[in-house]
Amino acid sequence: MNAKQIVTSYLIIQAVATAAWWGLLWFVPSSVGWFQPESWPRQSLLGFWLADSLLLVAGSIVTAIAVVSEKTWASIAIWSLAAAVWYPTFYCIGVSIITDEAWIAASLMVSIAGLTLAMATIHGTPHQSPAAIRATPMSKTSAIVWTFTQTAIFWGVFLWILPMGIIEFQTRTGWPFLAPRFDHAGQTAAAIALFAAASMLGLWSGWTMATYGDGTPLPTATAVKLVVSGPYRFVRNPMAVAGIVQGIAVGWYWGSVAVVAYAIAGGFVWHGFVRPVEEADLSRRFGESYWHYKQHVMLWIPRKFPPRIES
Repeated sequence: MNAKQIVTSYLIIQAVATAAWWGLLWFVPSSVGWFQPESWPRQSLLGFWLADSLLLVAGSIVTAIAVVSEKTWASIAIWSLAAAVWYPTFYCIGVSIITDEAWIAASLMVSIAGLTLAMATIHGTPHQSPAAIRATPMSKTSAIVWTFTQTAIFWGVFLWILPMGIIEFQTRTGWPFLAPRFDHAGQTAAAIALFAAASMLGLWSGWTMATYGDGTPLPTATAVKLVVSGPYRFVRNPMAVAGIVQGIAVGWYWGSVAVVAYAIAGGFVWHGFVRPVEEADLSRRFGESYWHYKQHVMLWIPRKFPPRIES
């Protein structure tokens, strides 16, 4: 699929899913309690019906039509939609922070906001590139700033908000395959130590990507140079390794089987869907150099004495 097809498909799905969610809230009154603090009146959430109907449902449909029709104002429409979605998202996150409730709502909103922003960034991706991949030349300073800004956002979303949503979902459902929680001696200290080690690997990987590749880990602003230094000398995807281990550490800290499963599932999703697209782009841009790199450095398992490979 090219960028236009991906963006259009997502926007239609977003409009339909949002409309269906509002149908659930109106026709199944008990469902409202899943998405707001328990002590709040039902009207606190239902009051958003008009804004969501206009901005998310109608806005997504209009933007999808603009994108597929290649209207000149399509870029303005999709960036406006992305900006509009972030307002209720920040509201939901703020509510969860001050009440320690409604993490399911915060998780859903941050997912929608993140995906809508992703659609805005990949809109207009050159057709000769794999969808959602764009190498963006930038100075080392800009690359460092953007890399660590992205890192902070990604950690906040994937290692805090989404796991809290999963834990709240566990608590509410009590379903046997989600409910198991565990607790053992030294759990907190061990989980923190593992998280710290994985975080250091992630930061090292991001620093290397920014300083040697003159780009960021984000596919839509990826490095313009082939990065084979630092942790990339040992495994081809140290940042993915770091993120998966961080997620496992978060689940270990909370004693949540579901969060550990979420982290592992994220690894399978990355391996099956993201990695092939990234590798296709690297093969296209770097050819023989990337092929040679793949022959010497493994995907997940580090080599004890990796050869030094020059880009």
